Amino acid sequence: MTPEEAIEAAELIEMEASYRDRMVREADAAGYERGHADGYIRAVADMKAVQHGIVRDAEMETRRWGPGGREAFGNPRPGDYPGQTARTEAEAEAEAGL
Repeated sequence: MTPEEAIEAAELIEMEASYRDRMVREADAAGYERGHADGYIRAVADMKAVQHGIVRDAEMETRRWGPGGREAFGNPRPGDYPGQTARTEAEAEAEAGL
């Protein structure tokens, strides 16, 4: 490969990287705007529903804090990672083949 070919290949790589960076920035910005707009529309719809008495206070609290209300907000929920359970010494030995 000649020095001119190497320079040309490096320029192509740089242009491609620049193009990909621009595409990622544009896609990220579009996703952020879409998510922001969706959230705003949902919040306005919730506020209108509350104003018109369609959504009761209890339902709004459940939407906000989940089942069990504010007091149970930090409790584990279905699908949460349960963590690793403590193994007994016998189980550890059996797994190690001792």
